[in-house]
Amino acid sequence: MAGRINDEDIQTLKERLDIVEVVQPYTALKRSGAGFMGRCPFHDEKTPSFSVQPRGFFHCFGCNVGGDTIAFVQEIEGLSFTEAIEKLARQFGVTLRYEELRPGQRAALGKRTRLLELTAEADAWYREQLKGPAGEGARAYLRERQVPPGAWEVFGLGWAPDAWGDLSDHLMAKGASTEDLVAAGLATKGRRGAVDRFRARLLFPIRDQRGQDVVAFGGRILPGGPQVTKMDGATPKYINSPKTDVYDKSVTLYGLHLARREVVKRREVLVVEGYMDVIALHTAGMGNAVAPCGTALTEQHFTLIQRMDARVTLALDADAAGFDAAERARERAETAGITDLGVLVLPEGQDPADLVTGGGAEAVERALAGRKTAVEFQIEHLLRSADLSTPEAKTGAYRSTFDLLGKIDDAALRYHYVFNVVAPAVGLPAQRIEDELNRAHPLTRAAPQRPAPARRQSTAPAAPRDPQLQLEREVLQVALQVPEALPDDWQMLDESVFTAEVSQVLFRAISRHGGDLDGILDAMPDDDMRSRVRSLAASELTVDTQPAQVAWLIDALRGRDARRRWEAARARLQEGGEHLGPDERAHLMRDIGELERVWRAYQRRDVHAREGRP
Repeated sequence: MAGRINDEDIQTLKERLDIVEVVQPYTALKRSGAGFMGRCPFHDEKTPSFSVQPRGFFHCFGCNVGGDTIAFVQEIEGLSFTEAIEKLARQFGVTLRYEELRPGQRAALGKRTRLLELTAEADAWYREQLKGPAGEGARAYLRERQVPPGAWEVFGLGWAPDAWGDLSDHLMAKGASTEDLVAAGLATKGRRGAVDRFRARLLFPIRDQRGQDVVAFGGRILPGGPQVTKMDGATPKYINSPKTDVYDKSVTLYGLHLARREVVKRREVLVVEGYMDVIALHTAGMGNAVAPCGTALTEQHFTLIQRMDARVTLALDADAAGFDAAERARERAETAGITDLGVLVLPEGQDPADLVTGGGAEAVERALAGRKTAVEFQIEHLLRSADLSTPEAKTGAYRSTFDLLGKIDDAALRYHYVFNVVAPAVGLPAQRIEDELNRAHPLTRAAPQRPAPARRQSTAPAAPRDPQLQLEREVLQVALQVPEALPDDWQMLDESVFTAEVSQVLFRAISRHGGDLDGILDAMPDDDMRSRVRSLAASELTVDTQPAQVAWLIDALRGRDARRRWEAARARLQEGGEHLGPDERAHLMRDIGELERVWRAYQRRDVHAREGRP
């Protein structure tokens, strides 16, 4: 890294960061007390245990990962600290200054940042080409497909001219090298230098999950347009950016940054095949549509969707290709923990964009009303063309579903599909089919489960059983989460009122750093203590934080401390017996009397507080 980011700029960025805004695209968050809860994006889970606190930190009670906003971006995106700072600075509009940055050193900044700058510049250039004379054919095609100009802007559509190196020349004039262009997926390396990867194609910019950065492009040839074959092989309809340091198609869904809010609202993701399908559906008001980027859905795609707590509906053709796609998707969805996988069956010869063109959003809604589960869709495909003319043929037909149904290890689901789908289709008794299925594919006692990572199962740290430790936990939790509720004499509290060493360490840090959680975490001796502190700061408060109640908690600590010291003094007096000198005995007697007066005074306050008396 050439040049260190100015510390003041980093502090400015930290002050502007909104951790909820940063985390929300990666997992659906719901309000819980003073913070938010969701499924952890770092491990598979069904019960939300991932806490996000508006004060600027996150903590998972399941896998114990935690930290501040910058740490979250580093962990989720696999970035260095500097790269995370640069990414967040772009998102929140903070200009970063680099200390000791000599002329020409800008080219030596983090590789990821350089690539994103190139794809952003390419995106702007492609957009301008669509608006210019060279883009007339592409504009005519979009009008023919009934894509309104407003959608061109929303999706950032562009045009790659039919030229070998126009984009490369533009970017190299701004300081990019051939190696940079190849690394960004914008060009290939020819004998004479860089050759534009996309030529004579309508361009669809592909953004990251947040929609903040353009990371790649998809390109479509125009019907009847130039057929670029020398570099594109057999002129495929679509080509896409290769895998780069900022783009991986196996974990990227086109349109997700635009669809996320509607997905959370509908609790459903509609997965289609092409970029034009996504645009048509969004334009028609079906804003929960996304598409993979030139690949089949992967387990990583389903994991991404699972974090949004949504069911998945695939738009598929009712043919062999649709059957195979449903089979692959079902297996990968189950691995990712998604059980509600359905299919929107497309009319023969039509794609979702055709549905919108022919009948608008209503046509899509009607198709969605006929949504089938993936298993039901597959069963119907197997039986659709089956010979049912003889008993033997019917038997062969229902047996053709056994390999599919035998993978279902839930007796109730097997019963449902046999009695409601298979038996009516072949016209034979359901019980006979079910009995034969269970003989061929016996049910196990428990459905196989995907191994889960070792973790605690609760969504909050268990409260200690010891009343003293519970009281210490409550006081320190209030001090971490609501420091303004602490009484004026908090600073006069002695650490000896805490009996646990970890409590004393945390109390000292809180006394020194006040409400500065970052300072408190930095003062912890190790990662385990930092994890405990984040957990305590993220856990839901179990006590009233009104000033009187907080003062009572602290008085209770003082009262318990006085009683412990009173009991210890009495024990020393009894154990010392005749061996104690007159002065030492007198001193102990005075201590015993004073400590008893103190702890009984606190005890009376406790009783009065419980009875509501002053």
